[in-house]
Amino acid sequence: MRTDYLRLPIDADRGFPQAFRLAFNGNTYVVALYVTVTDEAVLAGAEPLELPRDGAYLVLDVSEQDGVRTRPIFRRKLVPDLEYEADDLALVFTRMSVHPLNLNGSGAFGSTVVGGVAARWAS
Repeated sequence: MRTDYLRLPIDADRGFPQAFRLAFNGNTYVVALYVTVTDEAVLAGAEPLELPRDGAYLVLDVSEQDGVRTRPIFRRKLVPDLEYEADDLALVFTRMSVHPLNLNGSGAFGSTVVGGVAARWAS
């Protein structure tokens, strides 16, 4: 796996869903992250959820903006340490731990989501 990733500005304390604009390699992207819960029993715990797990997973949605329109380029369930390709972006997530209180809520509850972005091709 490549090692030239720049860390994405994810602030897990802001909660999920969350989105931010990313200016990278001359393009502008909208990056959105949200947690899907299919088993509400996983929300009963007092500790952060290590994702993915049975009953819950983190989804990444990336769109490219060109000033006139927004074009969806990527939407996937995330798996740790797997490199994803979205147009000219390479993306990887190394840590995905989200506390149930950070689902639709903000605060310092021990959530940590670490992801990186790199160019797929040398410029």
